[in-house]
Amino acid sequence: MKREDLRKAVLALLGSILLAFCATPAVSQSQASDGQIEGTVTDENSAGVPSAIITATNKDNGVTRIVTTDESGLYRFSILTLGSYTVTAEAPNFKKVFRDGLTLTTGQSLTVDFILPRGSLHEVVTVSGDSSIADAGKTDLGRVMNTREVQNLPSLQRNPYSFGQLHVNVNGRPGRLGAFANYNVNGYLRRINYLLDGNTNTQGDQPSIRFMFISETYVSEIQLVTNGFAPEFGNTPGLIMNVVTANGTNDLHGTAAYAFRLPSFYTRPFFYRGSELPDNRSNILTATIGGPILRDRWHYYFGVDIQNKDDKATSQRLITIRESDKARLIAAGLPASIFPAAIPSVARGKFFIARTDAQLSESTHLAIRFNHSDSESDNFTLGGLNTLERTSNASSTDYSIAAQLAFFTPQILNEFRFQYGQRGESRPCLSEFSGTGPTITITGVANFGSPICPPGVSPPLRITQFQDNLTYIRGTHAFKVGGGLNFYDCTDRISLYSSYTFATIDDYLNTRAGTILRQGNYSHYDEVFGDPQITYKTAYWNFFVQDDWKLTRRLKINYGMRYDLYTPPAANPNSPFPYSQRFNRDTNNFAPRIGVVYALRNGRLPTVLRFGAGIYFDQPALKMYSRALQNNGDLRIVRVGFQRDDPRAPAFPNSFSSTLQPSAGLPAQDIDTVSPDFVNMYAIHANVQLEQALTSDLSVAVGFVHSSGRHLSVYSNINPINPDRFLSDGRGVFSSIVSAATRRDPRFNVILMPDSSGTSRYDALNLQLTQRLSHGIQFAVGYTLAKATDNAPEQNAITQTIQGLVLSDPNNRRLDQGNSFADQRHTFFMSAVAHPSFHASNPSLNYLLNHNQIGLIATANSGERFNIVSTTDVNNDGVFGTGITNADRPVGITRNSGKTPPQYNVDLRYSRFFVFTERYRLEVYGEFQNVFNIKSIVQYNNVSVITDPVTGEMIGPLPDFAARNQSTAQESRQFQAGLKFYF
Repeated sequence: MKREDLRKAVLALLGSILLAFCATPAVSQSQASDGQIEGTVTDENSAGVPSAIITATNKDNGVTRIVTTDESGLYRFSILTLGSYTVTAEAPNFKKVFRDGLTLTTGQSLTVDFILPRGSLHEVVTVSGDSSIADAGKTDLGRVMNTREVQNLPSLQRNPYSFGQLHVNVNGRPGRLGAFANYNVNGYLRRINYLLDGNTNTQGDQPSIRFMFISETYVSEIQLVTNGFAPEFGNTPGLIMNVVTANGTNDLHGTAAYAFRLPSFYTRPFFYRGSELPDNRSNILTATIGGPILRDRWHYYFGVDIQNKDDKATSQRLITIRESDKARLIAAGLPASIFPAAIPSVARGKFFIARTDAQLSESTHLAIRFNHSDSESDNFTLGGLNTLERTSNASSTDYSIAAQLAFFTPQILNEFRFQYGQRGESRPCLSEFSGTGPTITITGVANFGSPICPPGVSPPLRITQFQDNLTYIRGTHAFKVGGGLNFYDCTDRISLYSSYTFATIDDYLNTRAGTILRQGNYSHYDEVFGDPQITYKTAYWNFFVQDDWKLTRRLKINYGMRYDLYTPPAANPNSPFPYSQRFNRDTNNFAPRIGVVYALRNGRLPTVLRFGAGIYFDQPALKMYSRALQNNGDLRIVRVGFQRDDPRAPAFPNSFSSTLQPSAGLPAQDIDTVSPDFVNMYAIHANVQLEQALTSDLSVAVGFVHSSGRHLSVYSNINPINPDRFLSDGRGVFSSIVSAATRRDPRFNVILMPDSSGTSRYDALNLQLTQRLSHGIQFAVGYTLAKATDNAPEQNAITQTIQGLVLSDPNNRRLDQGNSFADQRHTFFMSAVAHPSFHASNPSLNYLLNHNQIGLIATANSGERFNIVSTTDVNNDGVFGTGITNADRPVGITRNSGKTPPQYNVDLRYSRFFVFTERYRLEVYGEFQNVFNIKSIVQYNNVSVITDPVTGEMIGPLPDFAARNQSTAQESRQFQAGLKFYF
């Protein structure tokens, strides 16, 4: 961060805090980073006890809050810091009741009821143990992973976002080796709203990507919510993933840890073709410390994570080019050195946090957090069909400063949040191995030549966030109203390249040998040249109102309305194409919601019924608008594409721009735009769940979720008209000649435009078994039986490995009705942490049996969907090789009809603790990724089939994709050892 940027961020933070102090005191039960405790106080005859004094004390930081019950005996604490609590209830002529052992987690509405026996206040009744696990105050379908899980589940990458799969209605895979997570939620592709302490941590240009890198080292809890969240939360129809950082307490605590992997800790990767295993290794050094500055008032916390990793042969980096094809390419003159067994990568990262929490007065709490991460990855490009020439570097330098200021009285509470963050690159993307000349793709065979990446060092993306929430508690109601702003300041830099696409290896070899005259026998040529950089700004506003209404002791309703206003960037009024001169602003984003929870049975083993329904809007991807701003046809940037037989196409391996004569006119360009009536996508969710407590710490739940998606964005080429002929499935085949007779606007060739006409449907049955820590073990088990369909091949997410992201037929939406990319019929997960205690008479045996801990993650699913695509541009609409290769399917192949085999994985962590004193202990641990070394196919790198260029039908039968041996498996078994010292 430049000094000027840091100065602006600090001044903005101080100004925001000052503004909040000057504001009228108000409220929040900020479920984003805090929790609440509520309940009813009754006498032994079940009559409510009014004016009882309720005291809640956080045992970790000493903060105490006091409220009184209303006329019905109801009480409520909002904006409580997380941690362990004691709660007492006292009233004249009743004994004082003391509840201990309560744990409040992120977003939890913890129900703690009291029954006061008759007697003197000097008599105290102590009740130990947490409230029932079947919480009658919870209306959403979510779970919270506590510190015990986050810190002790196996995670070789130490990446907290790898835990996103551990909830129902979620499928996909965690990101390995620094890659982004591939999670699908509620049947929607890559729909995640990342939060950090309740503040946004989601990139605006691609909403499925987290904004800041963070380390698991300083994470306290992770909140996962997939359905039924209150109007306070929005910007996704999918997963809310809220990572909550740790904070200091009254006791000085800290850790120092070192984890490492040696070459011998790596099992031979599946499909690895090298004769010797490369020298893989990893080193991770972490440290944390937190404690009091002023006991019970002011606390601090620091954390640091330093990582260095050599990944030279992990599954996603394996090159899967067939040996026979590699031999032919080398014989034709390509260097043998660009065909290693795997693309080597070296990653370095530093992650840092500083946080302070201060109780400024009995009614004012302030928390300030600063994060910084600096990471670099050499040869970040994954393997598959890529050669070493296609590799590029990745880097990220992130800064974030955030503050939360809360005022509270027994009835009125206010929470103000501010955040400034920026993310940029620290170096250019070209690596030492990057190729030169044109980019060359032989479909389904190999990719070599120059990598496609932006030139130079990309400027940073900046996010500024303000949010204020006000709560008024009156009787059985907790009214809450809030609003906020996320302001995005973006600078985008696109890739400049020239690219040749060949349908077969023979076409390439003949062209390279010069046996094909003139241009060569390539199937498509694409080029982008000009000024690659644009700057734009946008603001996302949100407003909400909700009521948390405790109608009776058994029934609670949370209802309200959310409104989001997503203002698109300013369009260029001088754009040649009319649709790009003004972007539509959708102002009809009203989202009513309701959540109901009813205790069918109270007592020690309650039965709880939940129901929820509502509308959930998805924030639009800014990348959609940036594409339209950059590629608008104004000649600042030029994008052209040619079929081989076009007379203006360059002769291989020349570029079009290098041979362009000053006097010559430009050919018709390929441009991007946005539909003039584009509106925001939303989902209509409905869910019902029945939860039964089997013990005070164990519950089982069964639920059903339905989601209907509306206005999903879908890209299509809107320019071709008047097909020359039709395929047997009704698709028109267009002319490659650009004229008024063949194009809607003959100034352009391809006009890619997203409209908002897509629809989807998702239905799922969920089963969950959850045990809170009891007898040394806690676990969560979930199973989802689901079906997802849509007619929307989307491009609004991380979809680099997905084929067919444009409509097959721009004139017939029904042809693309099929399974969703996110369709997965069976999904299972299990996470567990066990630290059992045993009692043996023999001291040595007793020592061996105790101080051991096991962490486990097990997942299984029925496989992932993929599209089977053609090797040619079947409908000749020009959408081929423009960064979205293989957009067309052969005749008779439905969308996403392919499926990988079932996938299984088990990760395991074993720890042995050496306790020196009550304060000091040492953990020695080993953790495994894929402990049973199961070879599960996660991706086929060649999903194209030879297609007749005239009929569009397959030539020959459907191939056995697994037999092609061009697959990517999950990581083979890896082991990591470590030491962690606690004080």
